[in-house]
Amino acid sequence: MAENLDEILVEMSSEITGYAASAIIGMDGLNIANHTIADIDPDAISAQITLLFKLVDNTVEKLGAGVVEDDLLTTEGLYILMRFLPKKQYFLGIAANRKKASLGNLRLFSKLYSERIAKVLAR
Repeated sequence: MAENLDEILVEMSSEITGYAASAIIGMDGLNIANHTIADIDPDAISAQITLLFKLVDNTVEKLGAGVVEDDLLTTEGLYILMRFLPKKQYFLGIAANRKKASLGNLRLFSKLYSERIAKVLAR
């Protein structure tokens, strides 16, 4: 079983059909780990995706709609799924090819791997 964040992301990539990229991102917009097999530069988009996730979380809070479990952005080519890690200091972002990926699979593995990542971050 993987023991560091980069290894966990590599392992997760083998579980998600259509996997393109993933990153563990601080709420300051900086990556602490990432893995990509597509022509995606996680460092180039982390700040923007963090801002988007913060806006979604603030909107949900203002609506009194509960706690954000995950945030899914669906584009023509990709699913981009973001899930908070405990204490909302970091989140996991995953991009997968929309034509190949299963949304249920993507959500399941984002949850399972978020739990593993949280344990590593707690050390």
